[in-house]
Amino acid sequence: MFSLVAAVLGLYSLDQVGGALKRITEQRVPEALSWLELSRRVESIVRAAPALLVVKTDRVREKVSSEIASQIEQLEPYLRRKESYNTIEDREATADVLRLIAALNDNLERLNRLVSKRLAIVDLRERRVRDLSRANSIAQRMLSPGERILGAQMADWSRRHESADASQWSNKKAELVDSIINLIPQQRAALLVDSIQNKLLEITDADSAERIEVLIFPLKKSLQELYEVSLVVSKGAKRRLAIQIAALEELTVGPKSLSTIRKDELSVITKAENLLDINVRLSKFLTNRVGFLVNNANSDIDRANLQAAAIQKLNRDILIGIAVLSLVSSLLIGWLYVGRNLIARITALSDSMLAIAGGNLRAPLPKPGGGDEIGRMAESLVVFRDTAIEVEENNLRDIETARRRLIDAIENSSEGFVFFDPDDRLVLCNSRYKELLYPDIDVDIQPGTPFETIIRRAAENGHIVDAEGRIEEWVTDRLAIHRNPGKPRIQRRKNGQWILITERKTGDGGIVAIYSDITDLKLREEELTTKSNALKETNTRLKNAQEQISKYIDPHLTEKIFKGEFKAELTHQRKKLTLFFSDIKDFTQFTDSSDPEDVAILLNEYLGEMAKIVRKWGGTIPQFTGDSVYAIFGAPDSKGLREDALACLRMALEMQEKMKSLREKWWNQGVQFPFQIRCGIHTGMANVGNYGSEGFMEYSAIGLNTNLASRLEQACQPGEIFISHASWALVKDDIPCEEVGTIEVKGFHYPIQTYRVLQDDVDTFPVSPN
Repeated sequence: MFSLVAAVLGLYSLDQVGGALKRITEQRVPEALSWLELSRRVESIVRAAPALLVVKTDRVREKVSSEIASQIEQLEPYLRRKESYNTIEDREATADVLRLIAALNDNLERLNRLVSKRLAIVDLRERRVRDLSRANSIAQRMLSPGERILGAQMADWSRRHESADASQWSNKKAELVDSIINLIPQQRAALLVDSIQNKLLEITDADSAERIEVLIFPLKKSLQELYEVSLVVSKGAKRRLAIQIAALEELTVGPKSLSTIRKDELSVITKAENLLDINVRLSKFLTNRVGFLVNNANSDIDRANLQAAAIQKLNRDILIGIAVLSLVSSLLIGWLYVGRNLIARITALSDSMLAIAGGNLRAPLPKPGGGDEIGRMAESLVVFRDTAIEVEENNLRDIETARRRLIDAIENSSEGFVFFDPDDRLVLCNSRYKELLYPDIDVDIQPGTPFETIIRRAAENGHIVDAEGRIEEWVTDRLAIHRNPGKPRIQRRKNGQWILITERKTGDGGIVAIYSDITDLKLREEELTTKSNALKETNTRLKNAQEQISKYIDPHLTEKIFKGEFKAELTHQRKKLTLFFSDIKDFTQFTDSSDPEDVAILLNEYLGEMAKIVRKWGGTIPQFTGDSVYAIFGAPDSKGLREDALACLRMALEMQEKMKSLREKWWNQGVQFPFQIRCGIHTGMANVGNYGSEGFMEYSAIGLNTNLASRLEQACQPGEIFISHASWALVKDDIPCEEVGTIEVKGFHYPIQTYRVLQDDVDTFPVSPN
């Protein structure tokens, strides 16, 4: 009977302890590990979310968002355990965790939409900033010509005021004062436009809506002032300035203004940051819930251990009582079966489980076997421990494989690689680094070698050219550069090698350096330098030759000849040109009454000034005939029929203007003859090309229309410009002219309609072809 009671008690004790241990090994321990892994993955997702705020393109945003969504999907296996929880507290905590994860997922989706919206706003803001830059550029180009005109007037006033009489002096001063008064509003408008642009750019960088409102007030005031200034500028500038004011006002206020765009962007950023803060709080709350579940699991484990220990103690007490009552039989049962078998195995199993729960996966385990509950628990524990060890070993193997691959990649690199720790001691380097540092010498550099020792050895062995005769000084300088790395540096070696050294600091204060052999690049650079110098010398000689030839041949033709765009062939083509002739009235009379030397000096100065003006406006001079200037527009290059005619006429206007200053200069030099020129212009078809022989040729235009331009020049009075009807039709919208009537021209069977250019009615005299 006592033996039967002892057996029943033993079986009961075994069942209770086995049930407690089974609950620990099959339920609570996996639950705790699952919750801990879930918490770690959620924290990883929360840490990855801020990366969405710094993306620059939708492509990067989609990539980051996809990675986060993938991490959220990986949480699903850990959430499936919710059906296996028994206690009400665990089920409530689990429900909280599920709600938190759902809220976290919803916040991440909202964050993704906000980031997409912010990228669209940033793109719109950049386009509006470009519109602002374009509007400012147009306004500045529109307002700046006034300053150039005033500068030209002041230069002309300074050049003439010494020789002008009192009335001319007063008129010039009045003109200059009027120009200054007219320029003041334009200068003010330019300053206001620039100020408005600066304030709008400052708005795009504002960090709060309140700051934007503060900037808007002076901006609107500047716009109002700019509008008031636009009312007093010239009529032509007023209309163009009004367009730019409207563009600036649109950029300042309205639904697509820069201030509205920036406010929208700040609002989106604030919402995104709030979502990140909410996610952090959700993560913390989730961690607390998970901690609560893990603590419950640990409490169950502790209770199971206490329960097992209590049952063991009770079982021992009962067995001792039975042993006293049952004498030898009870003692044998307790000693041989309960004590040596059950209790020892259960205690060993409990100790092993506690050790594994504490993280010691290498703790000894009881041998499985026996076919009973304890044996099956031991087998389960062995399987659990072996699985954990396999996971750990796989992780270690992956780390070792990655490390081995990195070392192999570094070793097989064609560049020298070296890594020093924060104490400037060698951690890792490849063989290429040793070859570049100590060429032709087999040196074994051990990890832990100081950087100073390595470079000093190279300097002492004479491998560094810059260190010769100054090793200590060079080592000191090299250490200073090494500890504060900046731009890559080139180091010259004794064997003619050139090494490019690139050093960077790591996050923990270490130094990573790449040594690249750029000897071939340096040799190629020296070779290219030599060829470049030779090419520059050749270009200089060609340029000097071109300058000399251009004194005999028109510069346009000279440039095309040197570029290979013009062939010396006796060819010509029929083309519509604008033709110009001018000569000095009664120049023959002056030559008859003057010394040849004086005539030559004055003629050369006159023709030189006229040639400059012709070339300035893009004309081509086929030849000078005495005091006559013949120029063509539209060949060899043309800007268009109308543009060629305008350039020709403006050239003639500048020639007449230039003659005024030349007459004044020559009068002061004692020349009493009143030099005045006549100009004739006609637009028509002509044969243009190379004429002459294979040995000598000249570029010119000939034909009946050429004669007509010459006849128009002969028909006008000194100081006048006559143009044909064909030319007048092209320039009438830009240059004021008056109808003279018809003239009879030799070679033409019909009268030629003629127009005189009204030089005094030209409002603004162009100072450049642009």
